[in-house]
Amino acid sequence: MRNSASAKSAEPLRWIVYWLILPHLLIILMWPIGGPPMQAVLTLSGISALLISLVPWKLVQRVLLLALMVIVMAYYICAMFNISPFDVSILPAFLREVHPWRSPVYVIGALIVLVGGGAALLKAPALPRLTSLRPLALALVAVVALGQLDSVASAATSGSYNASPAPGDPFHAATGVTGLGMPPGDGRHVVVVIVEGLGMPSAPAEKALFDADWDRPNWRQHYEVSHGLVPYYGSTTNAELRELCGTWGQYFRFNFAEADCLPKTYRSAGYETIAMHAFDGSFFDRTRWYPLLGFERVQFKTDLEAEGARPCGGVFPGACDNDIPILLTARLKKAEKPQFIYWLTLNTHLPVIADPKLGTERCDLGDVNWRTENLQLCRMVLLHHQLADAIDRMVTDPAMPPVDVLIVGDHMPPFTARDQRTRFRPKEVPWILLRSKDGSGVERKAGPAAIALR
Repeated sequence: MRNSASAKSAEPLRWIVYWLILPHLLIILMWPIGGPPMQAVLTLSGISALLISLVPWKLVQRVLLLALMVIVMAYYICAMFNISPFDVSILPAFLREVHPWRSPVYVIGALIVLVGGGAALLKAPALPRLTSLRPLALALVAVVALGQLDSVASAATSGSYNASPAPGDPFHAATGVTGLGMPPGDGRHVVVVIVEGLGMPSAPAEKALFDADWDRPNWRQHYEVSHGLVPYYGSTTNAELRELCGTWGQYFRFNFAEADCLPKTYRSAGYETIAMHAFDGSFFDRTRWYPLLGFERVQFKTDLEAEGARPCGGVFPGACDNDIPILLTARLKKAEKPQFIYWLTLNTHLPVIADPKLGTERCDLGDVNWRTENLQLCRMVLLHHQLADAIDRMVTDPAMPPVDVLIVGDHMPPFTARDQRTRFRPKEVPWILLRSKDGSGVERKAGPAAIALR
């Protein structure tokens, strides 16, 4: 009799372990570190698990539990990178094109999911079903508690996970506030650079490094330099539509036919329009929708490498961003008509691993304590520094024809670690505009396109 009572009292506890904790083990273990808010998802998942556990067929329980875990983890991954859940279809391409196994963070996370999920699938359906009111009530309390604990754990950074704007949120794009929404009347070239993970630092150490890279005094010899902030929502593709089409939007439901996007506007004004990205064009279906924006020419990894860009490693292997300004410089110098060039960078996509091809095998930025405690952050800032150096060499080339260069972040760096995430403004990204002085500063050679339209 005592053994029977003991077994019944253990039923809710075992249910909590195998139906609630193990299927969500990675999310729970991430609480002390960071992660997106998952309260609603965890609560719904827990209620679903409770209903599945009442199904009388073990095979059906396992299939439904597996599906539930896949859905929750897909949502979690999307939320980490501010990707809409509707974009979950890109995950197979992510595994095919990206090399997540090169990052210890991804490998450890995958192992936790496999171990926790495997144990849950093995043990959970073997438990007796909860049939009486008391254990069912305790299980439901545990589900609610799981959601509440996640809410507390993710409170500090919940505002930095912005997949979509709230109704009534004002719209701003760097291309709009800087006046690049309309082609320059003198036919100068225009280059728009969206930089992966370029957030606005709010902590002193990171702010000093940012200013040193993106507010260089020597730029003022050739350009009128201005800076600002714009709000961001969602992932990189949302930022592309923000800057190129002046709207909050998602590419998979965007009406390209009726949109007045910058490539079409500049093309109508006589500009040649080109888009460049160092990754595979099939990722996020860019091969299809870049031409719909109005780009006459699109170049991805293989095209850029064929022109001379080196292949770079990392978790997102593609052409080296640092080589793209060399290609841009050559193109602008020989252009026979004004150029509108859009360049989306790649190499600073998190996580940034130690890789000789990226030049991240060591990081000497900042003081010793800062870079020791923030190695992942140091590597990312190092790549932004290398990118700023490459852009600096391009814009200060004495033979560069008149060109306006806009540099803008897509979203804040999507660090999972709470401490590193809070070092950046949670809802805004920076922009830097270099507007050519057209020879009013240092003597510069005007290209044939600029001469023809003066």
